[in-house]
Amino acid sequence: MAHPKTSFKRARSISLSLFLAGLAIVSFTNTWWPGIMLAIGLPLSIKQYLEGKNYDAIITFFIFSGFFVMAGFDISWEILMPVLFLMAAFYILIKEFFNPFSHTTSEEEESLSHEIEEEEKK
Repeated sequence: MAHPKTSFKRARSISLSLFLAGLAIVSFTNTWWPGIMLAIGLPLSIKQYLEGKNYDAIITFFIFSGFFVMAGFDISWEILMPVLFLMAAFYILIKEFFNPFSHTTSEEEESLSHEIEEEEKK
């Protein structure tokens, strides 16, 4: 994980305020669909960026803006949905296999305790 740009509390506060501003704009203009996609996606991707999760922020922005474009320009769901799902699946797989810190300390402790239990049974 990259270094956070700001504290998690501040990132959450900025994200929440942007979300509420987005809801205000969407309700004022009465464009709930597809405007809600941007009202949710932009604050979420900005929060992830501020937390140092740059790749997640890019993917989140791409997916939510993709839904916005798809609904706004009347693009067929049968074409874009499989493409978005496949891109998300590939991203998750690539992120999981190329992440150098794939194991958390709790997973390592659980694995060690499981190995100790197996050795004690022998």
